[in-house]
Amino acid sequence: MREIPKVWMQTASGKAWDMLHPLPEDVDWRDIAYHLAKICRFNGATLSHYSVAQHSIIVARQLPPEWRLYGLLHDAHEFAFGDMTQPVKLALSIFKHERGNGMSAYEVLEARAAHAIHRAAGLFFPLVDEIEDAVKRADMVALATEARDLLAPSSIPWGLIHKPLTRPIIPWSWPKAEQEFLAALDHMLPAGAGGVR
Repeated sequence: MREIPKVWMQTASGKAWDMLHPLPEDVDWRDIAYHLAKICRFNGATLSHYSVAQHSIIVARQLPPEWRLYGLLHDAHEFAFGDMTQPVKLALSIFKHERGNGMSAYEVLEARAAHAIHRAAGLFFPLVDEIEDAVKRADMVALATEARDLLAPSSIPWGLIHKPLTRPIIPWSWPKAEQEFLAALDHMLPAGAGGVR
């Protein structure tokens, strides 16, 4: 029997997620879908609720079929940490650089969670450069679209270089986002990666 984790978080289903040393067998796809559907992008700055789950589906749909699961899971670790915005990550990175040491504590925790989730899905982590670049590009296209459709006009230019998608984003309710995320997982997960239904 596994020891009680030193630092853990209770998931929506009542399970314990080990924050320091998560394992692939700790991954519950239903918990991930539920949490991501309720977590709002941009730390809640959107004009209406817009979930990380819906964002992940938009990223995945831009990729070739064989890479879509990587896109779907690119922010899956946020189920445990929330949507850490890029400005916060940048501030942590600058702070880390000024201190002159390696990865920030957040980067270590994020990488450990992403590793467990990707292994549970039968995927490798870290991603190879080609897949990582494609996911990042799809993520930036989604960001440009979200900035156009879901946020108040900014007083400071973002400097986005990717063009937004043609079709506007209509935010889903969190139950629909959860349902769509689970359906996408059900379609994309390889056999043996654990069921979602």
